[in-house]
Amino acid sequence: MNQPRKLRRPAGAGDCDRDPVESLRLLREGTERRAYRLPFAVLLLVLCCPLLLSTHARAEERGPSTAEERAKVIDLTRKLETDPLNPQADEWRVWLAKWIDEVPDVVVPVCPGLLPQLLRSDRNYAHELAMQVVYSSAAFIVEHPQQQVDQQAVFQAGVDGALKAYQAILKAKPRARWYFLDSLIQMRDKGELKEYLRKQIDDNCVSGLPA
Repeated sequence: MNQPRKLRRPAGAGDCDRDPVESLRLLREGTERRAYRLPFAVLLLVLCCPLLLSTHARAEERGPSTAEERAKVIDLTRKLETDPLNPQADEWRVWLAKWIDEVPDVVVPVCPGLLPQLLRSDRNYAHELAMQVVYSSAAFIVEHPQQQVDQQAVFQAGVDGALKAYQAILKAKPRARWYFLDSLIQMRDKGELKEYLRKQIDDNCVSGLPA
């Protein structure tokens, strides 16, 4: 499996400048081919944004998600998919990351090997796009709770959301191009992406979801 090496926020993409390398080391621990529940992945933002540190410790104190929160998850995720460079986008990401980390009844799987190219780079909004997979996966689970254990469907929704955000970024920043994401869009448009992701999931991810 391709191992993620380094993950930093792109220059100009926000005020966070801490390198969350320790969170990637956590992801590397244990077996290499493994999907993790989000508290590990959310460290990508916890280590980057100090605002999250005070709330992370309270994660076990809160109750299940509310209908209002679930509606907000869907709303903010769709905004990030269509307007990822909005001046409020970082606030939306922080809220989503905090919620996903804290809420006890929505379990979001994370597979670093799914789109490892994004974890190796500090350019072209790699961090935002990598985390968009998580946000879009969470929104899918909220909308389709009965499919929470369907790893293929969850990751498919996550990648679809990241590709939408990538296309939106390109409209404003044409030079922020990822050729491997372009190839995924071509596969999506030809109806071939589902099979490609199925193989990627089989090769690189083992379900961490409850049975």
